[in-house]
Amino acid sequence: MTINPRWGLWLSMIAAVVSALVAGGAQFTDLFGPENSKTILAFLGLANTVVNAVNAVLHAIPAQSLPAPTAAQFPLGPPPQPSH
Repeated sequence: MTINPRWGLWLSMIAAVVSALVAGGAQFTDLFGPENSKTILAFLGLANTVVNAVNAVLHAIPAQSLPAPTAAQFPLGPPPQPSH
């Protein structure tokens, strides 16, 4: 089973945007106040964890259609098949 590379790209882009929002969280206090800022950052932190966890699990699924020399370059790829 492999994932569509577009899904992986979109998940990575979403994770990057959420991470950037978390990194810029200090500005939220000025914009929204301390209580709302705390809520926003809690939600963004949880979303960041979930998106990155899902992205990591989906990218850990090895592709079965790679040729043996290429697959050997990826440590998480399928194990080399014994030649008969």
